[in-house]
Amino acid sequence: MAAMNQVFPCFRKYLLIILCSITIAGQAQTRLSAIDTNRIVQKTIRKFLKQQAELGIVYCEDFRPSVEEATSARRFDFNCQHFHLRQDPATAWHAFLTAPPTQIWQGQSVSCGFIYSPVSQRVIFPGDSYPGLEPGQIFFLELRILFGLVKFPVCLVVTKVDPVQRTITFSYVSSGTSKGAQTIRLLDDGKGETEILHSTIHQTGNVIRDRILFPVYHRKAIREVHRNLKTQLDHGD
Repeated sequence: MAAMNQVFPCFRKYLLIILCSITIAGQAQTRLSAIDTNRIVQKTIRKFLKQQAELGIVYCEDFRPSVEEATSARRFDFNCQHFHLRQDPATAWHAFLTAPPTQIWQGQSVSCGFIYSPVSQRVIFPGDSYPGLEPGQIFFLELRILFGLVKFPVCLVVTKVDPVQRTITFSYVSSGTSKGAQTIRLLDDGKGETEILHSTIHQTGNVIRDRILFPVYHRKAIREVHRNLKTQLDHGD
C-alpha cells in the first residue's frame, strides 16, 4: 500500500506535465481570426481568409500543401521559364533566402498581402522585419489579370528549401482553388553566373483557365518576381 501511495503522486505529476504540454502546444498556433485584416490591402485575400475559416481552417498551421513529394505530376499542366542573373549562384541563392517576399512578390500582376512564419509564429506584413525563407512559411498573394480587372487570391506554402541543390519549392494549399506547385532551381551557367529554372505544375479543374489563361498571367507574374530580385541584386552590387 505504501508503494502505491508513492506511485500515484508520481503519476499525477507526469499527467499534469503532459496536460500542460498539450495546452502549450495548442496555444503555439495562430488563429486566422487573430490576423489583423486591417493591414491587408488586398480585398481578395481578406475574403480568402474568411472562406478558409468557413471551410474549417482555424489556424494558419491547418493549411496543407496540395502537392507533396509522392504526388504524381502527370495529371498537372506544366510550365517552365528561364531567367538569368549575372551574380554567381551562391550570391543569388542568398538573395532568394533573405529578400522580403512582400517586396519581391510585388508588381502589376502579383501582390503579396502578408507572410506567415510558423517557426516564429509571426504574421509578417509589408514593412515588417523578415526572418528569411523557411520551410512551412505561407505566402498570401493576389494575382491580377486583364489589366487588373480580375483579381483572385493565391496561397502558397514553402515545402522545400534545399541549399545543396539550391532549390525552393512552393505548393498551392490543398484548400484553395488552384492545385500544384512551383519550383525555383538555381544553376551555374558555366561562366560564374546564375541560370534560374522556374517550373510550375498547375490545375484548377477549368480547362480554359488552365490551358489558356494561366500560362499567360502566370508567366507575367513570375517575370515580375524575378525582375524585382534582379533589381535588388544589381542595386546591391
